Amino acid sequence: MKRKAPRIFIIVLVTVAILATMILTALPGSTRTIIADYFGRVFDPLVSFAQAGAKSAGNFFSAVSENRELKDEIAKLEIENSDLRQEIRVNEEKVKAYDELEDALNLKSRFKDYEIVGGKVINRSIGPMFDLFRINLGREDGIWVTSDRSYPVLDSQHNLVGRLYSSELGSSRVLPLLHEGFSISSKVSASAGNNFRVRGSVEYKNRRLCLADQIPEGTPVRVGDLIVSSGDGGLYPEGIEIGRVVEIINDSRSNAMQALIEPSSQLEELNYIFVLIDHALPSGAEGK
Repeated sequence: MKRKAPRIFIIVLVTVAILATMILTALPGSTRTIIADYFGRVFDPLVSFAQAGAKSAGNFFSAVSENRELKDEIAKLEIENSDLRQEIRVNEEKVKAYDELEDALNLKSRFKDYEIVGGKVINRSIGPMFDLFRINLGREDGIWVTSDRSYPVLDSQHNLVGRLYSSELGSSRVLPLLHEGFSISSKVSASAGNNFRVRGSVEYKNRRLCLADQIPEGTPVRVGDLIVSSGDGGLYPEGIEIGRVVEIINDSRSNAMQALIEPSSQLEELNYIFVLIDHALPSGAEGK
């Protein structure tokens, strides 16, 4: 029992010292004791470190949460942006269709003796440039193409595109004016001179040009002249714009003149076309 007395004395002494320290530091207006200062120097950095760690952890989880919210917002904005782009495309198509309809009305007033039927290019043939292409108009639309019956095809700006080559029930094929199988009687728009032929040419097709030949001697044809349909032959009304002269070709041996014509119609960009149907033909001609 005597051996335990020093231990109990030490425990009591330490307890009294701690209580005295707590009482002194808790008194109003009292200053920190040396012991309190010593322990403060030890524990204050630990407390500050713990507080900084807790703050960093809080900032990290806050940043993660904000980043997740930002990603969700970006995803919503991307969906809204996609929907907006689609709406813009639809509206652009509507505006374009309206413009085409307005041009069709202008065609109607210009070619009063013809029925104007509007159609859309649905595909282009695989093969040489500016080969035959297909439109969404056919026999069910009153279009019957035979060996001696065809129809002029114009774009929305009243420029010549070509003529119909064949017709099926719901579609037809168009022979464009750059094709080597196409030809039309033409003239210089501002001149009362002779008529001549404009045709497609294998030699000049890749340059996107037509060839004007069979030009009578003395016919005034110059670079920059506007070439239009003459109206001869019965298929094409007079005055349809074909294109402009970009080059004169003179053959010194035969004294013959030819000219290269750049079509006014932008064939590569065609989306809508207009077919001129002549109802002045004899009854039943359309069904042959």
